[in-house]
Amino acid sequence: MLSIIIPTKNESKLILKTLLPLQKLRKNKTCEIILVDGNSSDSNIKIAKPYVDKILISQSDRSIQQNIGASVCKNNLLLFLHADTKINLKDVENIILQNKKITWGFFKIKFDNNKKKYRFLEFFINLRSILFKYGTGDQCLFMSKDIFYKVGGFPNIRLMEDIGICSSLNKVCNPKIINNIVTSSSRKWESDGFIRTIIKMRIYRILYFFGADTRFLKDNY
Repeated sequence: MLSIIIPTKNESKLILKTLLPLQKLRKNKTCEIILVDGNSSDSNIKIAKPYVDKILISQSDRSIQQNIGASVCKNNLLLFLHADTKINLKDVENIILQNKKITWGFFKIKFDNNKKKYRFLEFFINLRSILFKYGTGDQCLFMSKDIFYKVGGFPNIRLMEDIGICSSLNKVCNPKIINNIVTSSSRKWESDGFIRTIIKMRIYRILYFFGADTRFLKDNY
């Protein structure tokens, strides 16, 4: 059995596209969907309510939202899904079937944009994931509840919480990297500028690894 945790804030335009493909699993009672909303000011909660099992309200901080969601899960396997990421139903079903064999892992990624530059970006993100054995939140991190609590859940930091938990998980065991692909939105890259976003993310990641205050990084993200 699987618990899918979705942190959101003001995702009314995208949330249905994420939730609708998962409804078969809810009907079959093979998973529960928990939405943790960061005080949205749009109709996100109203739209999502018929398609999830639980809605929780939290401050808008992804690490806190995901930890709160995990704390109320009734199943042993957790999957953290961003609202702008689509996951194939069969891939979720395969994870459920492998439940007892899974410690933690993530998927390879592609972006919902046909521009060639995103193919290069996908290649380097997926290569980095294989070489360094960590994934980002857009790659749908999944793990057993036991190992989640063994490493203390997501670190209480305002940015890079996905890198933080992967670093802790890697100290326990290697991830299972699923070759199948999840599709993530390119909206951030498009709105902030492709090259600018790459440079900014590389700088922030370097600063994070050298111990920079994540409150400062988040405020300037």
